Amino acid sequence: MKKRPPVRDDVPWTKRQEIPDPQILDAADQYEQARIVLVAQPSGVLLPLINVASMAVELYLKALSAEMIHVKDELMPEVSRVYAASAITSSQGHGLVGLLNAMPDDVRAALLAAFDAELKPIWRTDLQSVLQGLEGVFMSSRYPFEHGIDITQCNLGHLAGLAGFLAHFVRTFPATDRIAWKRGDITTRCT
Repeated sequence: MKKRPPVRDDVPWTKRQEIPDPQILDAADQYEQARIVLVAQPSGVLLPLINVASMAVELYLKALSAEMIHVKDELMPEVSRVYAASAITSSQGHGLVGLLNAMPDDVRAALLAAFDAELKPIWRTDLQSVLQGLEGVFMSSRYPFEHGIDITQCNLGHLAGLAGFLAHFVRTFPATDRIAWKRGDITTRCT
């Protein structure tokens, strides 16, 4: 993970989130579209399919927990460039379960409820267990030739199904701005 850029100190908030984060959502949707294209291809493209599906899953989870970072533009310091930063740092790990746990409580509760209603009856397992089972799949899809990597342990049905489920969930989740102001109060506003 890259080091966070220096955040503006002249903004009136300590933390700001737009959930789902539109920058991350755009990237996630692109990986999800690539997954759909690869599923339609004849066999032989398994590793790229696993790779883009796992990237889509990770990005959809990040879109539900990321922080907006405002950085001064070098040429126009009165203007901010807005970036998205993961809610968890590399020292906390950046696995799928960690991203689930980094979500605001109400967002995580809505996601878990939607999963329980739609996929738990079919898969007979909960979201956290599915995410634990998919930990490391992204790396495995890139380095299947390395010692100790066993790509056959990837549950492709769960991976692809979860990518599609998250795409729908995140797209239909009510957009919310969350701001923790420097003066101590928090604003949550649905947009």
